[in-house]
This record gives sequence, structure tokens and C-alpha cells, in this order.
Amino acid sequence: MPLADDVMKKLLSASEMDPDSSTGRLFAYIYETGREDLARAAREAYSLFINTNALDPLVFKSALYFEREIVGWARRLAGGSEEVVGTVTSGGTESIILAVKTARSHFEKREGRSAVGEVVAPATIHPSVKKASHYTGLRYIESRVERDTKKARVEDLKENVSNKTALIVLSAPNYPYGTIDPVKDAAEYAADKGIPVHVDACLGGYILPFFERLGIDVPEFDFRIEGVTSISMDAHKYGYAPKGVSVLLFRDAGWKKESIFVDLAWPGYPFINTAVLSSRSIAPLAAAWAIQSLLGENGYLELASHVVEARDAIYSGLSRLGFESLAPIESPILSLTHQSGESEVLKFHAVMSERGWVIGLQPRVKNLAPLNIHLTIMPVHKRIVGEFLRDAEEALSSGVPEDLRALLSQLERDPLAAALKIGETKFDAILIAKLLESLPEDLASEMAKELAVEVFKP
Repeated sequence: MPLADDVMKKLLSASEMDPDSSTGRLFAYIYETGREDLARAAREAYSLFINTNALDPLVFKSALYFEREIVGWARRLAGGSEEVVGTVTSGGTESIILAVKTARSHFEKREGRSAVGEVVAPATIHPSVKKASHYTGLRYIESRVERDTKKARVEDLKENVSNKTALIVLSAPNYPYGTIDPVKDAAEYAADKGIPVHVDACLGGYILPFFERLGIDVPEFDFRIEGVTSISMDAHKYGYAPKGVSVLLFRDAGWKKESIFVDLAWPGYPFINTAVLSSRSIAPLAAAWAIQSLLGENGYLELASHVVEARDAIYSGLSRLGFESLAPIESPILSLTHQSGESEVLKFHAVMSERGWVIGLQPRVKNLAPLNIHLTIMPVHKRIVGEFLRDAEEALSSGVPEDLRALLSQLERDPLAAALKIGETKFDAILIAKLLESLPEDLASEMAKELAVEVFKP
């Protein structure tokens, strides 16, 4: 039909707006294996369950089946006993919101509903923890991190703990620098104080256990540590599922009960939500289950070895070009600065962006880190190590692109006009980083909201 043809042409045109993760040119966002058999399996599983709704698992019983399977797999990876239970959510942010909500419910039972609890976490914690604290009405307390290791400073955490502390949150690993917080030391202290500890392993939960099996020294962060009460881990990261699948694990059923919302007084159907969302498709769960079933432990172990091989080769090559790691390398994350300074980092990012590489650019943080590039290494990157390093060497020997010079000049003259070009240039990450440097935090936040409103206008 002509209409169908026209719709498909528009869909294909829209798809061309996005980068292709299978090329290996993305170092963020999509956790790509490079294996077409897995991609095909995920698509087929997903399509079988498009017209489903996990809202009522007594009607759509596959929701129960897939959730039990996914939670069971995650529990084994996280060193959990049979008492560990969990919930599948749509992503890491939802998992963390639910973990913080659970802590708030626990705190209110102890201190009363009028008491305002506090969440204590290091500066490197994912912003979803601040977001969850804001949503749930808890006060967020930020603690310092060690400058050299980029890990939570346990003594500083202790100083921020009080009788108002509802939850301590730590990372395994943190996203900016890829290091694993000292969970064991912090959790043992928290257990003595009766304070729950949540570990954000959204990034590392599906791969760090396999690093350990490869003989790599991985600091403990999971349920083997008695004081850990909950862990979040994303199947849509190193579980290689399509987006929309995360797991929140609880040490026992008592903690999970605090996470569930129930309204049986409503005149409609019995309203029982184990997750934040109500209606949601079972399709992402089916795809996640298909991937974990096809790979099995040996398949995940092989992919983890590809990540390590690619990470080490890329880091070795970039080190020869003058790049240096900002922290101990403990995960798939590389956070790198250049010995020649920030201008070299900016130029490198600009030229690599022009050549079609999607890499992160992280801002300067006072007393913590200079401007740096961020690479999340994935299995597919094993294929492109040589190509990436050749482009990297040429990027460092190139001059600053003229388009970037003009953009930075405009930024100095008229920051707002330059900001309005976000989304229209190849240098958005650089533009954002320079804007954040030049504006006070409250003004930058307000400008970000204004831009978000503008870019999503129909």
C-alpha cells in the first residue's frame, strides 16, 4: 500500500538520524556485542510480546515467568542466597527511585512520617540518586571522594551519617571514572548503625562478576557483604538486552514489601505495583530472557574477555599518544586526560567527532578532575581497536577544526545564541562542557530546562 510505503520511508529516514551501534563507533548509550545472532534473537523475542501488559501478571502470565527467570539470574550474579528477592524495572533510574522509596518507608516506620530522612552518597554517585531523593522528599547529602582513586571517602561518609540517615548509596562502579566504591568498609559501618546500604551496580552488575571469573581483582560490592541491603543492575547494559530492563534486588522479602505500592480501596481493580510504572510491555523482559538464555555463563564470560581485551588495547594505544587515566582502571570505563592539557582533549574530541566516533566528554571538576574523555568499552570494540587508534593518532596531529573555533568564539560573545545551536553541530559535547564552565550552576540549570522545552516543541 502507498501509505504503508510512505510510512516505512519516513521510519527509515528517521533511523538514519541515529548512529549505528553495530559499527563499534559508539562508546556510550548502547551496549553492543557486535553479534547479529543476538540482535536478531532480541528482535524476534521482542516482537512476540509487543501486545502484552505486565500490569496484571495473573492475566499476562509470561510476565511472572520472565521476571522470575531474570531475577534469579541476577541474584546468582550478585552473590545472593535464596532469601534474596527482586523486581524487574524499566531501567536503572527506576530501580534507584524504588530503592530510595523503600529506604524512606523503612525510615518512616522507625522515626515517624513527619521525620525527614537523609540519603548519603559520594559526589560520583549517579544523578538518579539525587532525583530519587527529590521525588521522595528526602534530603540528599553529598560526601567527598578520594582525589586519586575517585572512590567514596569512607571517613567522610561517616561524618555525614546521623540519626536522620535513611540510606547510604555507593557505586560499583561509578560512571564518571569507573572505580568501585569501598562498599565493604562502608556497609560494615552502616550495619552497626542499622542503616541500609544500596549499591548502584547498574553499570557493573552484569559484567564485574565475569571479570572476577577471568581472574581480575574486583573489590567486593554485592550480597557477600552483610550490610548490603539492595543492589540495582541493568540487564540492558552488560546483560546486552534492549533498553527497558533493570533489576532491583533486595536482601530479603521484608525489604521488597517496603517497595510495593498497594491501593485496595480504589473502586477499580486491585492496584498492586511492584515497580514504579504500572502498564508496561513484557517485550523487553522477553528479549532480556532470550539473550541470557542464549549466552549462558560461558557466553557472558567470553564477551567479558572481549571487553577486557579491547579496553587494555585501547588504553595501551592511547597511553602511547599521551593520554593518562584519571583513576585506577577497575571496570569497562576509561576516563582519560592528556599530558598536554585540556586544549588537546578538546581538539581530540572534536576531530574524533568529525570522523564519526561518539565518545564522552566530561567537565572539569574542582579539586577532583580536569576535562576528560570518557569511553565505555563494549565487546564490539575488539573489532575496531586498530581503526580507532589510527584515527586517534591523526586527531592529535590535526589542527582545531575551523567550525569549532567559530563556535567557541560565538560562545564568548553571546553564550545564549551559541547554546541554541546545541543539537545542530558536531560539537555539542564541547559546547555543553564550555557552557557549564562559564555559567553559575543555577543559571546553567535554568538554561538547560529552557533548552529542553525548546528542543522538544512539536
